[in-house]
Amino acid sequence: MHSRIRSFPLPTRCLHHHHPYHQLVIALSGSAEFEIAGYGGRVDAMHGCLVPAGEVHFYEGLGRNRHVVMDFPLPSTQQELQRLFDRPRYFTADPSLRMLLGFLDREQQLWRQSADAVEGMSKVFLGSLYQRLFEQSPTLPQAPSRLDMVQLEVYIQQHLAEPLPVARLAEAACVSPGHFHELFRGVTGMTPGQYIVQARLERASDLLRETRLPMSAIAEEAGFASQSSLAHACQRHLGKTPGQIRSGH
Repeated sequence: MHSRIRSFPLPTRCLHHHHPYHQLVIALSGSAEFEIAGYGGRVDAMHGCLVPAGEVHFYEGLGRNRHVVMDFPLPSTQQELQRLFDRPRYFTADPSLRMLLGFLDREQQLWRQSADAVEGMSKVFLGSLYQRLFEQSPTLPQAPSRLDMVQLEVYIQQHLAEPLPVARLAEAACVSPGHFHELFRGVTGMTPGQYIVQARLERASDLLRETRLPMSAIAEEAGFASQSSLAHACQRHLGKTPGQIRSGH
C-alpha cells in the first residue's frame, strides 16, 4: 500500500473501525466527533486528529462536512515522523498549516493522478505538523491575534447564505471593525472578503458535486446574489463553470 490522500464527507452516523496504517484527518469544512482508543475530541475547521495504526476509532460527521483523510502505511512513514503516531493525538492547525491544507485541496487533480505527488504532499504536511508539535521552532509564525477562529468559522458556516459584511463578523468576534480586519488578515493571510468568497465557493462546489439542486438554489444557499454571480465567481477563482464542477471536469 502507498500513502493516500482523499477528500470526502464523513457519514452523519456513528461508525467505527481500525486499520493497519496510520491516518490523519482534518476538516476542510464542517466538523466531526472522534473517539480514538477512548480518547475523544472534535475535528473541525481548525483541528485535526492522528490515528495510530491498529487503534479502534469511532467517528461521526456533524451535518454537512468535508474532510481530508491521509493514510500512511507503516513501512513508508519516515522514522523521525513515527513519533506523531506513538499515541492518538488531536492538534490545532495554525494559519500556515491551514494554507498548506488549502493548497493541497486545490491540487486534488494532481494527487489523484500521481503517486509521487501524494508522497511529496503528505510528507510535507506531516513534516510541518511534526515541527509544530515537537520542535517548537521560534521561527514558526505565531498568530498575532486574540480572535477565536474556531468560533468564527462556525459562525460563518452557519450564516453563509446571509450577507456577511466586516461589521457583522467583527460584532460576532467582539472587536471593532477596523481592528477585526487587521487581526483577521494576520491570522488567515486573507481579507475577510476573500475568506468569505472562498468559503462560499467551497459550499457551492460541495453542493454541485453532491446534490442535484438547481443552480439558483445552490447560489442562494452558498450566499451568492444570483446564479450569474455564482458562475462568475467559479470562473474567476476556480477556472471552471458550475456545470464543469458538477460533471467532474
